[in-house]
Amino acid sequence: MPANVTVEYVKAQEKYLNAKTREEKIAALEEMIREAPSHKGGENLRKQLKQRLAKLKQEKKAKVSRKSLMIPKEGDAQVCILGLTQSGKSTLLSKLTNARPKISGHPFTTAKPEIGTFDFEGVKIQLIEIPSSFKPVFMSIVQSSDGVILIYRSEDELKQLKNILSNLRVKKSFVEIKIDEKLEKIKNDIWSMLNLIRVYCKEPGKKPEKKALVLKKGSTVEDAAEKVHKDFVKYFKFARVWGSSKYAGEKVGSDYKLKDKDVLEIHMG
Repeated sequence: MPANVTVEYVKAQEKYLNAKTREEKIAALEEMIREAPSHKGGENLRKQLKQRLAKLKQEKKAKVSRKSLMIPKEGDAQVCILGLTQSGKSTLLSKLTNARPKISGHPFTTAKPEIGTFDFEGVKIQLIEIPSSFKPVFMSIVQSSDGVILIYRSEDELKQLKNILSNLRVKKSFVEIKIDEKLEKIKNDIWSMLNLIRVYCKEPGKKPEKKALVLKKGSTVEDAAEKVHKDFVKYFKFARVWGSSKYAGEKVGSDYKLKDKDVLEIHMG
């Protein structure tokens, strides 16, 4: 230790030596760097401390990346399938989507997330089958998803799944699906769980677009306009709505709340 260090530096060094976690060490090192003396010996010390700090931060970053896994959302919504081993997750994924996961009578066949997409009345919904190991690296995908399917064979399995979600502090909308339910009912249940609406935009004098604008339930005309293009909000004059309005093509303002399958015509001025 160089001479002429301050009392504050010594205290920070003690914090570093007594630190039990990486975060505590990082905080103490940052304090040591701030309190290091300004003479030449202090400059060398500060350099060494900064190198040590950079190494700790890199280790922290690497640990976080190992514990999390992000799968880019494709389509309008991302939903995870959770279930105990051999509960029918892979079977459901293959029936609903274009995915072809390995299906076996052996437990824990799914070792990594399997991905597929299905169409619900023009809305693309991405499904991700989560391995039954429920490792943190896989559950990080669940945390960033739009909703969860709990697939089960018995009430006891369903109870276990809910306990797993609670213990891992997963707070997501979920739908309970028994393996023998009909596919159309399953699709409808998934859609209801997502709390989304479809809005079909149109230009004056033209037919509505075939591809729907997918928004959260409770969205307004302004929300829809912003999703189409920011200029639609900036130069918004009024809109016309077909569907939930009092009459076809009713003139409405930007705060009008849209409903599922509404047709929206935005006018700018």
